[in-house]
Amino acid sequence: MKFQHIFTLAATVLLGAPAWADYSVMDNGEVMKSGHYKVTGNTQVLTENAGINVGGRIDLGITEDTGVRALLGVGNTDLFFGGMFKWMPIPDTDKQPAIGGNIGILYIKDGEVKDLILRMEPLVSKKVTIEEVIFTPYASVPLGLRMRKSDKEDDGDKDLTLQLVLGTQLQIPTWQKLQFIAEVGIDLDKSPGYLNVGAVFYWDSEAGMVLE
Repeated sequence: MKFQHIFTLAATVLLGAPAWADYSVMDNGEVMKSGHYKVTGNTQVLTENAGINVGGRIDLGITEDTGVRALLGVGNTDLFFGGMFKWMPIPDTDKQPAIGGNIGILYIKDGEVKDLILRMEPLVSKKVTIEEVIFTPYASVPLGLRMRKSDKEDDGDKDLTLQLVLGTQLQIPTWQKLQFIAEVGIDLDKSPGYLNVGAVFYWDSEAGMVLE
């Protein structure tokens, strides 16, 4: 087979891969107080197809144990956006981890393929302090009902997606309102494997956006 034929075949397989999508969690058991906000920016490297996505998320609180999240991103995936409702009925205390989860809708457009995903993200996390550094490791097994449509197909496909997600948020003494986060996603069924790194910025309506 000629080189150009090999290159064309490889490009078709990679660029047409349906796993090029952002299925990140990038969250722990923390619920924002009313009037307080959290913005998370991340870069995602898809381990199976060598793709890169960038995304942003904003969180705000509703009650002591509920909040909402909006997300938006682009990259090798043309566009993805969505919204989540968060409920953490069991808080993080000295004797127990935070337990709860997110539920919402994610829309993904990648070329001719369009996905609408009803997604549930159970969450467990626990703050751990080592000297003056605070780690918040978290875990999730997200489950999604994916409804897929393609411009080339009249009928849409429906299937389930399943992942294992492990991550941690890091707070160092230098900054309180700027923190860091890293996450790995493992494909269990019809989901992309990926590595994520990002930054988390906090602000509130009274103090405004202050880096400290």
